[in-house]
Amino acid sequence: MFTAFRALALSAAIAALVASGGGLAPALQKDKDKKPEDKKAADKKGEEVGTVEVWKAKDGWRFKVLNASGKAIAGNYVPHEKKEDALKEVEVLKATLAKGKVEVKDEKSKDK
Repeated sequence: MFTAFRALALSAAIAALVASGGGLAPALQKDKDKKPEDKKAADKKGEEVGTVEVWKAKDGWRFKVLNASGKAIAGNYVPHEKKEDALKEVEVLKATLAKGKVEVKDEKSKDK
């Protein structure tokens, strides 16, 4: 009985919020009103993003990942004959970082 009363009271409260316009629409509308420049500035403040540099080395095309302050945080081990091959490898890296999983190997599981 008490559970039914709580469910009825909760449903009435939700209905009252929706009827008064307290739903998600005002929040979504505020976000739509922001200018694209404002959104970009907010993104930059909240998340610093680095860059990927691709260059021609003596042994072929290479790339490295730089953090927002310009320090190298990753790079490739194998040189590529063509610039396009290095750029394809960068795309594979981006996809892996976006959707791949992280595996942490402890020292006991290393192959010796």
